[in-house]
Amino acid sequence: MSCPMYKDFTRECIERFEEIITISNIDVCDSDRYKECPFYRILNEPEKLCEYADKCLHGKTIWTSSFERIMWISKTYCFSENKVNCERHKVMKIGKATPEGLRVDGSRIELKT
Repeated sequence: MSCPMYKDFTRECIERFEEIITISNIDVCDSDRYKECPFYRILNEPEKLCEYADKCLHGKTIWTSSFERIMWISKTYCFSENKVNCERHKVMKIGKATPEGLRVDGSRIELKT
């Protein structure tokens, strides 16, 4: 079984998440694992998603990770009660701007400009 967002050699989710093209593992789209894909889940289960996910997903930090890591992050934080332990969530919850390069675990990465 493959992802229902997959059709005509492109995916509907690419329309919303253009960056996915550079990190995506199309093998996930063409398997039963598509249900684990964070982009599929965002489009199909928006009510379960962290309220700050749109801000995270459109920053540079998340796109420096591999697709498998993004899947892990979304499962561990974005779509779970554990989101309150996400360092990015904590910063946004108090109304501050998330520093670029801040990861969910609080570590920092150097972003190339």
